[in-house]
Amino acid sequence: MPAATTIPERRRSTRIRTFIGAKIIFNQRQSTLDCMVRNQSDDGALLVFPGSIALPELFELYSPLKRESRMARSRWRDGERIGVSFAAETKQDDAPIQLDLVRRLRQLEQENAALKARIAALTEGA
Repeated sequence: MPAATTIPERRRSTRIRTFIGAKIIFNQRQSTLDCMVRNQSDDGALLVFPGSIALPELFELYSPLKRESRMARSRWRDGERIGVSFAAETKQDDAPIQLDLVRRLRQLEQENAALKARIAALTEGA
């Protein structure tokens, strides 16, 4: 029987097994994807998705349970799993912005700009 070989641990800190729902936020906070955090350490995490997806190399990982957000960098991919390292310190209490709210804000900003232009046009002739 062959001797068991051990793979050297390359991580700086030990990962803890988890089963936490999280959100990936990218595209200037306009896009979100749900994922599952299967293990996590101070330096990185293993993310699992329901299907194979395309993600940017750098994105925000938001955990609603912990109410924390961290910048993450993709390190490897294996089908539905992605290993990430954390790129910055934790930000607390920053909930992701819902996409419909961002769209509504843009629409209101456009309407506001149009109204200001209309007011300026009407007051020039007065």
